[in-house]
Amino acid sequence: MKYILVVLKIICCFSVFAATPGAYSLELMKHPESPAALLESGISYLKKGNADKAELLLTEAAQTAIRKKDIPVFIKAQMNIGRIYADKGENVKALSHFQQGLTKAESTGNKQLTAHLYKNIGALYISWKKFGRAISYYEKAENIAAEIHEDELVADCQNNKGTVYEQQQEYNKAISAYKNALTVYTQKNITDKISMALSNIAIVYKYQKNYQASLEYNLKALTLSTKLGDKWLMAATNNNIGSLYCEMADYKKAIAYCEKALALAKEISALEIIESTYDTMSEIAAKAGDYKAAFNYHKRFSDANAKFINIESTRQLSELNIKYETAKKQKLIQQQQFEISKQNYLLFSLFILILLGATVAYLIYRTNKYKLEKRLQAEVYRQQELASRALFEGEQKERIRIARDLHDSIGQMLAVLKMKLSNQQSPADTIEVLDKTITEVRHISHNLIPEALNFGLINAIEDLAGKINATGKTRVEVAISDEVRNYTFTEQNALSVYRIVQEVLGNISKHADATEIDLDITKAHDTFTITIKDNGKGFDTSKIKESKGLGWKNISARVHLLNGSMQVTSEKLTGTQIKITIPT
Repeated sequence: MKYILVVLKIICCFSVFAATPGAYSLELMKHPESPAALLESGISYLKKGNADKAELLLTEAAQTAIRKKDIPVFIKAQMNIGRIYADKGENVKALSHFQQGLTKAESTGNKQLTAHLYKNIGALYISWKKFGRAISYYEKAENIAAEIHEDELVADCQNNKGTVYEQQQEYNKAISAYKNALTVYTQKNITDKISMALSNIAIVYKYQKNYQASLEYNLKALTLSTKLGDKWLMAATNNNIGSLYCEMADYKKAIAYCEKALALAKEISALEIIESTYDTMSEIAAKAGDYKAAFNYHKRFSDANAKFINIESTRQLSELNIKYETAKKQKLIQQQQFEISKQNYLLFSLFILILLGATVAYLIYRTNKYKLEKRLQAEVYRQQELASRALFEGEQKERIRIARDLHDSIGQMLAVLKMKLSNQQSPADTIEVLDKTITEVRHISHNLIPEALNFGLINAIEDLAGKINATGKTRVEVAISDEVRNYTFTEQNALSVYRIVQEVLGNISKHADATEIDLDITKAHDTFTITIKDNGKGFDTSKIKESKGLGWKNISARVHLLNGSMQVTSEKLTGTQIKITIPT
C-alpha cells in the first residue's frame, strides 16, 4: 500500500533570498549589464530550469558586483549558484559558494542575508546526515530571523528542524516544530506552506501509529486542497486517508475515500494516483477478507501500472518515430530544395548582378550629382559672399570719400563764403542760412565717418563712451589692451568696428535700462575680441532672429563681412553679454 507524499518535507532547503521577478525591471530596461540586472536574469533562467545559463549569468553578476562594490548582489548571486550545485548534488561546491556569500554578509552586517545563508547551509548538513551541525545552523538562522522580525524565515527554520527531528525519530520534537511553522504559515496565509506543514505533521503521526491524529491533519489538508480546487492534491489526500482508515480497520470508509481518490484521478488522468489507489484498495480488501475483490483490485493495479508504463513507452516511441519521420522528410525536402536552387542559381545570380550593377550605377550617379550640386551651391555662396564683401567695402570707401569731400572741399568753400559775406555786411538771415548749411554738411560728414576716427579707432570708441557717460544715465567703462592700441586698422575695418560698437552701445542705452556697461577689447594671436557687458534687464536671445529692426541685422552683417562671429548671452534681471571675435 502506497502513501502518496503530497509535498516535500523540507521546504526551501536551498532557497535564496533573491529579488522577486520584476523587482529590477526598471534597471533591467535602463542598464542591461548592471549587477542587479544580471542577477535577475540568472534567477529567471533558474526558475525556467536552465541551470547552465543561470550559472553563467549569476557568476557574471557576482564578478560585476565585486568590481562595482555591490555587496548585496554578490551575496545573492553566491546563494543562487550554491542552490544550483545543491540541486545537482554537488554539496561541497554548494557549501563553498554559500560560505563566500556568508563571509560578505557577516562582514557587512547584513542580518537578513546571513540568516538565509545559515538556513541553506543547515540543509546541506541534513543531506550529509550531520544532524547536530544542521540543527546548529538552523538555530543561528532562527535567532537572527527572530531578531529582525522575519517571521516566515523563523517558520521555515522550524519546519526544517522538524525534518531533522523526524529523521532522528524524535517525533514529538518534530511535531512541535512543524506545528510552530504551521502557526506562522496560517497567520500569513501562505497556502502552499500550510499544505506542506499539514502533510508533514500527518506523516509523523503515521510513523507514531497515531492514526487518528494523522487522519485529522490529512482531513485538514483535504479541506484546503478542496478550497483551492487542486484535484491532484485532493486525489492524493483521499488515497492517504483511505490508507489510514485501512490501518484503523475501518475498511468501509477506507474504500469510500479510495473511490473518491480514484474518481478524481481518472478525471484528471493522473495515472500514478490511479495505480497507487488500486494498490491501496487491494490491500484494504485483503485485510477485510474479501480476496476476490482484492484480486480484482490488484489486477486493476497491474493493468494501471502496465498502462502507465505502456503510455510512457508509447509516448517515447511516438516521439522517436515523429523525430525519425520528420528527419526523413526534412532530408527529402532539402534534396528537392537543393535541386531547385541548383537549377535557379544562374538565373538568380544573374539577376542579383544586374540589380547590384544598376544599384551601384545609380548610387554613383546620385553621388556625383550631389557633389556637383554642392560645389555649384558653394560657388554660388562664394560669389555672393565676394559680391557682398565688394559692395560693402566699396560702400565704406565711398562713404569715406564723400565724407572727406564734404569736409575738406565743400565745408571749406562754405567757410570761405561765410567770411566774404561777413566782410560785405550781408543780411543776417543770409548768414544764418549759411551757418545752418555748414552745420548740416558737417553733420552729414560725421554720420558718414565720425570725426573722431581721424584720430584712430581707439580714440573714436573712447569718445563714443564719453558721450554716453555725459548723459548721466549710463556709465561706460572702457578697457583696451596695449596690443589693440598698438595695432593699425585699415580705414574700412576701423569704420566697421566703430559702427558695430556704436550700434551695440546704442541698443543697450535705448532698451536695456542698464546703469553700467563694461567694454573690453583684447587681442590674442590673430584675433580681436570685443566684449560688451551690461547690468540691464536682459532679454530672450531667441528673439534676435525674429527682430524686425535693423540694429541686430546691421551688427550681424558687419561682423559677418569681417569674417567674425558673435555670441549673445542674456538672462532676465542679470544683464546681457555680447562677445564678438574678428580675425586680424
